[in-house]
Amino acid sequence: MSTTSRYYEHDDNDADGRDVDERPAVRQAEAGAQAWRAVVHAQGSADPEHADFYAIAGELVDTLAAVAALAEVLARQVEQYGEGRPVYDDSRVVDPHELLYAAAADMHELAVRAREADRVVNTFWSRISHIGVDNTTQQAAEVADGGPVAVTR
Repeated sequence: MSTTSRYYEHDDNDADGRDVDERPAVRQAEAGAQAWRAVVHAQGSADPEHADFYAIAGELVDTLAAVAALAEVLARQVEQYGEGRPVYDDSRVVDPHELLYAAAADMHELAVRAREADRVVNTFWSRISHIGVDNTTQQAAEVADGGPVAVTR
């Protein structure tokens, strides 16, 4: 059976014999990354729209909060990973517990930086929410040209 994650570098089964396809977190992470790549592509070819800026910023805020939370979960799991199981460094040179400690610190750092990025996007989201499009200039030009006039209340 083939693996779902393009980053999974081992055989199709983990140490406990579970198939990689049975790993919902890996499957969801891959779907999330793929979805954000699709957003980049779609927005890159879209006409700029205030409603899109606002909606995408809201989704970014939610996504960054999820990334920060996931980083903390991974940090906690990695910190405890070497307890009660034999672990090794594939180079056989570095103490694997030191690598696990450093890797957990990396995830804590990611959580901090994701929260910082979340604050930046939240500020953007707030600022963009105050922007509107003034169509009165465009409507005046259309009236002067004898073009269509939209009547709104």
